[in-house]
Amino acid sequence: MKYASYCGTRNLYPDMEMSAKSIIANSDVDKVFFFIEDDEFPGELPSIVETRNVGQQTIFPRNNANRRSRFTYMAMMRAALCKLLDVDKVLSLDCDTVAMRDCSAVWDIDISSSYFAATPEKWAHIRPGLIYCNIGVALLNLDKLRDGKADEIINVLNTHYFKWVDQDAYNYLCQGRITEMDSAFNSCPWTVEGSKPIIVHYAAREDWRDEPEAVKYVNMSWDKAMELHDDFLARIARVPR
Repeated sequence: MKYASYCGTRNLYPDMEMSAKSIIANSDVDKVFFFIEDDEFPGELPSIVETRNVGQQTIFPRNNANRRSRFTYMAMMRAALCKLLDVDKVLSLDCDTVAMRDCSAVWDIDISSSYFAATPEKWAHIRPGLIYCNIGVALLNLDKLRDGKADEIINVLNTHYFKWVDQDAYNYLCQGRITEMDSAFNSCPWTVEGSKPIIVHYAAREDWRDEPEAVKYVNMSWDKAMELHDDFLARIARVPR
């Protein structure tokens, strides 16, 4: 089974919808999870999308060291996904990401011995032995994170301030157990340059919502996204194995 997840406060709900439509239309994902701060998501969602209200969560208390950072606690929920989902792995995405074309191969990345797979940032190898990845698109090995690493990350996030919050915690605490993801799956200003983009990550660029690929999915209905998803499934079913 292939799972994707988003975490976001109310102001990010429209972006979350836009990004999820692009993933659904361009892959054989089985389920998309929205971790939100409400019991109900505004507007109807297709059955492939499941919402979870984590607005009253206690994993990251109000006195958390990073609660006053420029990121909301919802961003930190990515560190707790292994406690919120009963699945082995999930593709975690920022809300300002758009799948441009078939992105199914991202779930096939081997993370059996890693805590996660993500694309290195441009300066990632400046320090010998250090790899630092952008986790705006990250394939998380939830099963392995349950070995105590997730608890360690959550504890550090609650007690130490980080500039890039959960991204810093994931990178600094998982060294030696990180798989490098091709930059095609996270093409953004921060990551290394590589193959033709499959998933574009705008990294909070102020004008990104005006980009044609973003507008395309903002204007796309859920029915159309699911129609494209069904077409995608029919297409791969006809491909000889």
